Amino acid sequence: MISIFITRQSRYPANTKALKKSVSELLSNHGVTEAEVSIALVGERKMRELGEKFLNEGQADETHEVLSFPASEAKGEFPKNENDRSLGDIVICYPEVRKIAIKKNRLMDEVICELAEHGTLHLLGIHHK
Repeated sequence: MISIFITRQSRYPANTKALKKSVSELLSNHGVTEAEVSIALVGERKMRELGEKFLNEGQADETHEVLSFPASEAKGEFPKNENDRSLGDIVICYPEVRKIAIKKNRLMDEVICELAEHGTLHLLGIHHK
């Protein structure tokens, strides 16, 4: 079973049903049948904090549109449970979504789904060329 968990504040509206469907279909198309993915829609400040903390960017001038944190690369004190189905976490910057939607004349939900799919590919180990 594929489970998608979405966290967002009420000021960041999104079609969560379409988002879950988009990511689930992408995973299925890549042969994944058992997985958990967490997706968070956040503001610019939170996205910059994550960039500073995990990408060692210091005071970044730019805000990332999407960041992915694969569970396979998680660092911590606790060993990973072999039954853990978590692929990882995807964080999407909602204000950046708005900018992209306006610039490309697209619906916000379309942009959110595209960024979530992009992040999912990173969780699967598929990266940019």
